[in-house]
Amino acid sequence: MRRLVPWTLSGLLVLIPLLGVPSSAFAAGIPGSRIVRDVSGEGACAIYGMSAEQSQLLALQKARSSAIESATGVRVVSSTLVRDGMVAVDLIRTYSRGFIVAEKVQWLPLAQYQESPDRPPIPEYRVRITADVALPEKNPAPVGLSAELSNRLFRSGEDATLAISTVRDALVAVLNITADDQVVLLFPNVYEQSNHIPAGGRLQFPSAGSQVTLEMQTLPGHERDAEAFFVIGVSAERRMDFLSLFGSGRPLPLASFFGRYAEVASAADEVILPYAVENGQ
Repeated sequence: MRRLVPWTLSGLLVLIPLLGVPSSAFAAGIPGSRIVRDVSGEGACAIYGMSAEQSQLLALQKARSSAIESATGVRVVSSTLVRDGMVAVDLIRTYSRGFIVAEKVQWLPLAQYQESPDRPPIPEYRVRITADVALPEKNPAPVGLSAELSNRLFRSGEDATLAISTVRDALVAVLNITADDQVVLLFPNVYEQSNHIPAGGRLQFPSAGSQVTLEMQTLPGHERDAEAFFVIGVSAERRMDFLSLFGSGRPLPLASFFGRYAEVASAADEVILPYAVENGQ
């Protein structure tokens, strides 16, 4: 979770929501995308070195990756026992291969995972989802978007910066896939609204001398969180209003965000920049 100072995000719930956008909302399809409907995916995660809530989210991320794998044929991580929090980072990266625009979540009875007979069993969360996965057509006119993050591992309280460049004249946006399973638009915002990059240009967010900083934080009670910045670039000719599309500073459930993004994804470039935040206290 990043804290945008002085523009702070409020109302973020540390919960595993039963997300879902009704499939009927996409009955007519999404322009520029092929929808693979009612794709099943299952995930499991044993509670090991993390909170129960984090284990639930990781199981859900695995189920989503499994559904995306079924829709795209791309292999993803599937291990039940997670010792390295960067596995969650790898799972977030798979979201760019196909967008889950609707999902129904079914939590299965709690199980037990036993790594070996000489070790005690540990609780294991299991979940099954049924999802609609959008597979956007390839952008026929890419803007040549590239983005870099100042670090991949942060301590709570450290500041982050992003460097974004494009080959063609473009408008860009920066969103955050948060550790509480939501997506929020960080840029443009009320303090920095100029998101135009001329051909061959480069933009830094936050900009030098900006009124805001990106202060990285774990969620309350978490020792480590895995998140990602989702950077989008579209041709400047489209004059896309990201603030109207995603809402400034207003968290969106993951499927709701991708439902909106899928409508423009075929005309956009995107870069996912995963990272982890550790509590330095």
